[in-house]
Amino acid sequence: MSFTGILSGHFSFFSPFSPATFRMDSKLGLLIQLIGVLLITILTLFLQRSLRSVTLKYWTYAWLCLSFALICLRSAFDFSNPASLYSLYFFGEYLFGFMLLTGCRNLFVKEGGTRTSELLIIPLGLIAIGFPLYSKDFDEMYNVHSIILCGFFVWSLIALRHSGVRTFGWRVMHVALGALSIEFFLYSVIFTSNHFAAMPVEMLQYKSMIDLVLETALGFGMVIVLLETVLADVKNENEALTNAHGRLEELVNTDPLTAAFNRHAFYGFIRKGNEEAEAVSGCVGFFDIDNLKEINDQFGHPAGDQAIRTVARSIRDLIRAEDLIYRWGGDEFFVIMVGLDAETAAVRMQRLDAVLHTTYIEEIDEAISIGVSTGFCDFHGASVLEDAIRSADAEMYKNKLQRRQSRLMAGRRVTLIAEAAGHINL
Repeated sequence: MSFTGILSGHFSFFSPFSPATFRMDSKLGLLIQLIGVLLITILTLFLQRSLRSVTLKYWTYAWLCLSFALICLRSAFDFSNPASLYSLYFFGEYLFGFMLLTGCRNLFVKEGGTRTSELLIIPLGLIAIGFPLYSKDFDEMYNVHSIILCGFFVWSLIALRHSGVRTFGWRVMHVALGALSIEFFLYSVIFTSNHFAAMPVEMLQYKSMIDLVLETALGFGMVIVLLETVLADVKNENEALTNAHGRLEELVNTDPLTAAFNRHAFYGFIRKGNEEAEAVSGCVGFFDIDNLKEINDQFGHPAGDQAIRTVARSIRDLIRAEDLIYRWGGDEFFVIMVGLDAETAAVRMQRLDAVLHTTYIEEIDEAISIGVSTGFCDFHGASVLEDAIRSADAEMYKNKLQRRQSRLMAGRRVTLIAEAAGHINL
């Protein structure tokens, strides 16, 4: 029995049905396949309104071409000379295979149809036109046609395998394309064998239904793959936004000169502590550079900025990893030391003067000494932290005046000693 005979309803000894019944069942099967393909086409068209995907565009074209091809095949049964409709049917299915392949290639490797691949449409069109001219036997035409479609399915399968992605939708498409490849290869084997010996071709009675099941599986896999791609893109965009938000928050909360926290970060810390009502306690250490103005006047503001960075780095080296350092003003810093009392913190920070006594700065050829005045105050709870900072600031200012007076007295002693030495020399 030939494929044409099966579709048109001609009776042969392979068919268990009467001619009239067989004609109705065959055309009904093709009509059901057409309706199923049209539903998949409509689904992809609606998806295009929500998903902006080049792959979806190619796959939508593919289902449109397949719908057109099946309409041409169904119409060919009602014409006495259906050669032109056969050509349109063949060409429509080739376009389906081409668009399917292009969409698969574009899905993961981000490639569209190249000019070279688009030229493949020309020989496919010539083959579709030449089939009815070469032979009036649909079996001979469909023999080669099956091999061509099998090649498209295998090629699409290879394109998917090279993607390196193993999602659920990818597996569904993989199975559907593999089954379609095997199916159309078997069609070619059956039609080739029929030239040499009559073979039972009962499976062709259910060809339309088998095609519809596999095409539905393919369309189902396509939709899942597209949704998985969208979800992956959304996840990547969310991660990028999260990273950007983190970088922006870091810029907002961080002093660009010293990389210490700024006042904005401090008030955020206070607000968070009040909202969470955490019973935090510890001490606040306030720091002020004594001789920054002299460094700026003598060596310039770049040297002064380097001195500020050096002090911030030295404080960070002496405090614990969990302590928080903030730049309060131009040359003022404070550190929140949770779980540490003011007396212990003051003893810990006594080493700061020794660390900064001999400091080398890139803008200055010789070593300089940087002095830092400090003040410490205990706190119990985030709500009183600002009061503790003011108290530590006041304590620091008192120590700063004492250090200034000590330097003035030391300077006077040096002057007196120098004057006395001068009188002795005289």
